[in-house]
Amino acid sequence: MTHRSNILPCDSTTCLANDSGVVLANRLASEVRTRWLHGERPDVAAVLADHPELKRYKSIVLDLALDEYCFRQESGELLDADEFSRGFPTLQRSLFMLIEVEKLLDQASDFRTLQEGVSWPEPGETFLGFSLIAELGRGTFGRVFLASEPALGDRLVAIKVALQGGQEAETLGKLQHPNIVPVYSVREDAATGLTAVCMPYLGRATLCDVRDRSFAGLGPPAHSRVILDLVRDFSDDLDAVDSSSFDRVLRRGSYVDGIIHLAVQLADALEYTHSRGICHRDLKPSNVLLSVAGRPLLLDFNLSSDMQVCVSKIGGTLPYMAPEQLRCAVLESPEHQTRVDPRSDLFSLGVILYELLCGSLPFGEISWGLSIQEIAENLLQQQKKGPEPLRAKNKQVDRALAQLIEEALAFDPECRPESARAMKTAFRKQVTLARRSKRWVRNHRRRVSLLTASLSVLVLTAISFFVLRDPYHVRQCDRGLEYYGQRKYELAVDCFDQAVRSDPSYGEALFARGRAYQELGKFQWAFDDFDAAFRVAPSPELAACKGYCLSKARHHEAAIDSYRNALNMGHDPAVLLNNIGFSYIQLRRLDEAEDCLKKAVEADESLQAAHHNLVIVCFNRALDGRPVPASALVHAERAIDIGPKTADLYYRIATLYALAARVRPDLAQQATGYLKDAIARGLDPGLLESNPAFALFRGRPDFESLLSRPVGNKSPARTDLLVDPLR
Repeated sequence: MTHRSNILPCDSTTCLANDSGVVLANRLASEVRTRWLHGERPDVAAVLADHPELKRYKSIVLDLALDEYCFRQESGELLDADEFSRGFPTLQRSLFMLIEVEKLLDQASDFRTLQEGVSWPEPGETFLGFSLIAELGRGTFGRVFLASEPALGDRLVAIKVALQGGQEAETLGKLQHPNIVPVYSVREDAATGLTAVCMPYLGRATLCDVRDRSFAGLGPPAHSRVILDLVRDFSDDLDAVDSSSFDRVLRRGSYVDGIIHLAVQLADALEYTHSRGICHRDLKPSNVLLSVAGRPLLLDFNLSSDMQVCVSKIGGTLPYMAPEQLRCAVLESPEHQTRVDPRSDLFSLGVILYELLCGSLPFGEISWGLSIQEIAENLLQQQKKGPEPLRAKNKQVDRALAQLIEEALAFDPECRPESARAMKTAFRKQVTLARRSKRWVRNHRRRVSLLTASLSVLVLTAISFFVLRDPYHVRQCDRGLEYYGQRKYELAVDCFDQAVRSDPSYGEALFARGRAYQELGKFQWAFDDFDAAFRVAPSPELAACKGYCLSKARHHEAAIDSYRNALNMGHDPAVLLNNIGFSYIQLRRLDEAEDCLKKAVEADESLQAAHHNLVIVCFNRALDGRPVPASALVHAERAIDIGPKTADLYYRIATLYALAARVRPDLAQQATGYLKDAIARGLDPGLLESNPAFALFRGRPDFESLLSRPVGNKSPARTDLLVDPLR
């Protein structure tokens, strides 16, 4: 029913998680569609209310919402796309674009006929030797699946199933570069005409996610750590995410530094492909994957072309297409055939970088509600006028960098950088220590208002000179970060001490030393460093870290104030709301705790700590004689599903079920089952005899047998009720 067009942007092709959650989410979506086909009224909002865990999977929710729109339209309802999309606030822009894509595809009868004649494989089936586990995304000419390969020990891979996909596989097979996703194998099915391209599963974060995460607040972020946080959040194996493996620029630089760091690598990948006579022709944020090491990788060479071949077919994705590509799309006549120009890829890269730095497109928003040709003509006219000045949207970008990106967006290819290599060289100059230091000085030093403009320039020049002339504090901080990555926190503190002594206002060293003290459990000292760093350069991350240390030191009123300050500054809300709820629990303000924790779950349904803390709220109320609500048991089960599964988690949930069993005796068996799990993970059975919640269980054979049960292996750790805001 739903399709994707390479003419228009589609973020929902982003890969999903390599875990059982995506399998269950796909299965649930399939069941929902089946019910709709059998007459149930489509209502995605109701599905999300019943299954909030679906919100983790943007692609699946978008597809369901689009299907609801199509079902209701086909049944005769008159729906306004904009009004319908507003019913999904966090997905409004993406959903609106998908609906408009669907309308445009209705114009392309040949495309519809082609798509409807394809017999696509489904999850649960075996296709060309691959066991398809779950659908990860879909595009115009293909679908991507999480799969296992039984012939090679059931290794997990990403499989792209496409119509006549052999050409893309042949292209990728020629390219061996650290910033291009490699191909393991390609297999063809003669019966269906479908091709399976097998690739490694390297993560699920893309530059779409970087854009969405970075501009979720009021403005661009200050630090490149937002990119690393996103990689961690989207990682399927958290143990594989080693902070020390990330490049120093991503660990310590500004957000602008981080984007330039990615740009250098993407330009290097384009230089490599162009040197082999290949143009990508469909660069867009969703076609750039971020590995668990924070490395950008080019995806989807479906529209790539040999630079020696004249092309007239439409290729690319609005609004990332260069003017010369749009001319083909608008005019569609043989006389406008042209050889593929590698500078078209540079234009697309410029659009991506502009969007990552500003959160918006360089030539304004797309005019929807028109035909593809009319949209292309309008965009072409906007491109002729040139991009909106980049620095007008993000003052953190210096003039040299803004000029470089705006040159890449030139209407005339001759006015763009001459090659990807020239662009890469220019970006590398922007990420040197000298450039980064100057950017840091400009963005963090306040000008003295009483001085003249010329004196201000001299002061800033002097500051820049001394920052660059005395690198001792930088070297010491780098050494400390290496020790920190090796978990040698005492040695790290020694190095950070040297850096701070050399420059007491060196905010990065103060912050890093605070993190090391935090790992050592010295929360008062950590707070002092975070507070000092905050006075140098206020940030939501530092405010959140201050709150965490205050919580650990049991100063809960002050902790709540710090967390709310971080929220107001734009920090990710889920963890902070959980930590506020935790502090309210310690203060016995359970109603306020419950309100915050419910909002935390709404912001991030997969945050185990929030579910666990809600269990504790209901547990405390039950001890005061109030009944255990059914929602508490739902949160208990969800906390177990998310994991980690530890003795203290099972013990709390067993106690909650025991209290609920006073009203519902049928829950007693589940309570003893969870006790068994707790003891197997190291709980001392002697605790059960002193717990009044189990008074009614005395004399039950299954309960009495637990008292003499041997203690199992201890859990590796307790579940975290208070979450480190940066972890």
